[in-house]
Amino acid sequence: MLNPTRTILALAAGSLVLGLAGAGAAVADDGDDRPPREIVVGDGQPGTYPDYKHAIGKVVSKGPLKVRSKPTTHSKSLGHVYPHSKVEIKCKAYGEKVDGNRIWYRLYDREDLMNGADSAGRAAYEKERWVSARYVKNLSEVKYCR
Repeated sequence: MLNPTRTILALAAGSLVLGLAGAGAAVADDGDDRPPREIVVGDGQPGTYPDYKHAIGKVVSKGPLKVRSKPTTHSKSLGHVYPHSKVEIKCKAYGEKVDGNRIWYRLYDREDLMNGADSAGRAAYEKERWVSARYVKNLSEVKYCR
């Protein structure tokens, strides 16, 4: 009969190996040599929840999840969000399939409140930030983008 401690350690090691092997899709390299910038939402403090006006989601990827400029993996990477972090979701839309899921979440950006353009005159759509819904669990209802 096996020692329960050895069995638990063997199962934990196997889970770790399988978990690392499954993280490839969430952290796939897009050829950009620059280190990704971390995207912080809300007040940036883990475990605190200010009064959000939009839907909330929790990142469930195994590694850092890339934030994209459009709902496709071929678009520019704007940064990343870490596993277990909370994100404020503005809306959802259909985009490129990621592991069978075509839904993408547009992240809420406090700069969206500015008159549709920033100080450089860029339109608000140029600042869109998207994450694949495959790696974000919505904790409240998410409406479709208009």
